Parts: sequence; C-alpha cells; structure tokens
Amino acid sequence: MWAKKLTVIKMTNSLAQATYELSSESLQNMTLDLGQLPNELTGFSLLRENILDNKTMAIHGFPGNTEEKYDEAGRLTGYLREFASPSAVPQSEDGSDIVAATVVHLFKDQEYSEKWMTDTFVAQFRNNVGNEVGENQILVAVEELEIDDFYDRSVGIRAVQSGEEGILSTTVIDFKIGRLLGVSFVVTIGDHGRTELTTMLGLELERNIVRELLATS
Repeated sequence: MWAKKLTVIKMTNSLAQATYELSSESLQNMTLDLGQLPNELTGFSLLRENILDNKTMAIHGFPGNTEEKYDEAGRLTGYLREFASPSAVPQSEDGSDIVAATVVHLFKDQEYSEKWMTDTFVAQFRNNVGNEVGENQILVAVEELEIDDFYDRSVGIRAVQSGEEGILSTTVIDFKIGRLLGVSFVVTIGDHGRTELTTMLGLELERNIVRELLATS
C-alpha cells in the first residue's frame, strides 16, 4: 500500500514540475472535445470556446472582480470549451442538463493555484449568496462538496440560482495539477446535484491534461 502511495506522490510531483515547462497554447489541447464527453451528455454540441485572459474573467466573473485582482491572485490565463444541450431552452424539463464545460487555468506557480481554490473559487461563491450574479440571476444557495477522486487536491460546490426562467443548479469541481487548475461544471434545470457526472467530466479532463503534459515534457 505504501509503495502505491509513494508511486502516486512521485507521479504527482513529476506532473507538477511539467506544468512549468508548458506554454499557454497547450491549454487549448487540454480542455475536452465533444467526443470526450461522458455518454450522459450525448447530443450536446459546441456552444463556445475561447481564451480566458484576466480581462475576460473580470467581465464575466462575480461582481467586483477586476483584471488587477486576478493578476494579484497569480492567475496568468486560461481556456474554456463549453457545450450545450439542444434542449437548452426555457421549456426544458426539470432535471435536464443543459450546459457542460471544462476549463484550464494557468497560474504563476502551484501555491497560487492551490490558494485560488479556497480563497477565490469557494469564497466568492459563499460570499455572493443572496446577490445578483448575472443578468436577472440571484445566487440563492451554495453547498460545498466532498471531492477526493483526483491525483492532487480538489474542491467542489453546488450552486443554486433563481431567475426569470426559474431555478438553475450548477455543479463545479476544481482540481490542481502543479500550477494548472482544471475545472469541470454542469448546469441543470431545477434544484439538483450532478456530483457524479461533474466528477466524470473532471476525471476525463485530468487525463487529458496529463496526456498533454507527458507529450510536451
């Protein structure tokens, strides 16, 4: 058992070191393609993909965030690839998954990526309960999830938003590999959790990141 743990630690350390040798262009290769999505998301199609620099993050993040704050948090850049269900319309049934995505963030070093998970990711969700977080969207509840399926540290939340078109739930998982932070999330109509599906999405993203790190190191 100890030998297995030691092997995992060595692999984790080796992968962490490899994150200092990659370029920002590699991030695009890490986010999942359509064919890599779990079977539960069959029928989804590409909604958007783009570079997430700190200016873009500030525009689309929680109110009060700025490009400078993300710079101070050690974040350099990132990449998003997002998919949507053809049923992603107001008439969709309660419990329908309508959006799924993977994101990879690149930080200055792994201390910044680890700190981000609690000081930015979890903290900002918790601190914004009751606030407007999007166009006519109020964040009404946040639940922190126990996530332990990944190589290194990981955290998860389930957020519930209320708006003109009803209730939406978003299940999000962040996991760290060196100075990289992988993110998977699933948006569902109604008050539901998708921990298992979001974990499956995240684990496939983790495998994709590892493949890219091994190919570029």
